[in-house]
Amino acid sequence: MIKSDEEELENLIREYSKLLYVVALSILGRTAKKEDIDEIISDVFLRYWRYSDRYDSERGSLKNYLVLLTKSMSINQLKKNRRVFLPLVEFPLEDLQEEAERQTDIWNLFFEALLLLDEPTREICLERYFYELKPKVIANNLGLSVVEVKNRLYRGKKKIRKEMEYLMLEQGGTQT
Repeated sequence: MIKSDEEELENLIREYSKLLYVVALSILGRTAKKEDIDEIISDVFLRYWRYSDRYDSERGSLKNYLVLLTKSMSINQLKKNRRVFLPLVEFPLEDLQEEAERQTDIWNLFFEALLLLDEPTREICLERYFYELKPKVIANNLGLSVVEVKNRLYRGKKKIRKEMEYLMLEQGGTQT
């Protein structure tokens, strides 16, 4: 993309803004502020505009590139706002908080594993383990039964743990 071609940028914004909004929302969760998501999307387009030479069409489509930028920036936003997140109590990995202090990539592993979950399980796990909302509150927020929320938490925890352990082993870390 030629940097002086503002019309092309406007076309990209029209074409991909809604998709990128959904991607950011899926990572940040429904409790994220609209302004935060809008800022991430703006930053994605700005980064692409400034560094369009980094995009390699042979490695993938522009759509996928923008989605990856959005995912990365959304995860960075979550890490930046980590002070908002409460300890992951009842999470099946022992001492996750301590491990996160020793190995900063643990949050990236958690987010990677979380992204593999389907909706609404992803949102339920995010609200439970980051925001420490009770299953009853989550059920009310999402219009689900408490039993369904608890079942999805149980299955989600198992999937997250399994994926995190796999990713840790793959990266040469120790299994918890």
